[in-house]
Amino acid sequence: MEKKPDQHVKPIVIPPQYLKPIVGRVEWVEFPNWKLKLRARIDTGALSCSINAVNIERVVENGETFILFDTFVNEKPIRLKSKFVKEAKVTSTSGVSEKRIMISEVIKIGKYKEETMINLNDRTNLNYPILIGRNFLRGKFLVDVSLSHQLGD
Repeated sequence: MEKKPDQHVKPIVIPPQYLKPIVGRVEWVEFPNWKLKLRARIDTGALSCSINAVNIERVVENGETFILFDTFVNEKPIRLKSKFVKEAKVTSTSGVSEKRIMISEVIKIGKYKEETMINLNDRTNLNYPILIGRNFLRGKFLVDVSLSHQLGD
């Protein structure tokens, strides 16, 4: 005997605020201005994004302040340059507050691209050179920590 569909079952309607792309705990992140692509840890507990930065220098060119710093790709240092925005107090996961230099750069994950504030921090001993925080994630993504690399290779 064939079972008839229940006429009283209503389809589930998903509210538009939940129709967002899903990112995993680790994603590939591009920095178009630097022509750089690195693996990043997605961290909803972090307020802002952070990039591994050592040998940080401030330079003034034509009255504008820029930041020069080294980060690493395949364990090789590369020198990057960005416009200085400000210094801000940042509290680490261990609860220690410190002043960090903030820059603003375009970050791209999958097809989503936005200029975002990034703090400079020595992340050399951490697993990922980039930390993507809520300032980039908010309103654009849902995070599923059981997944990785959902928006590109």
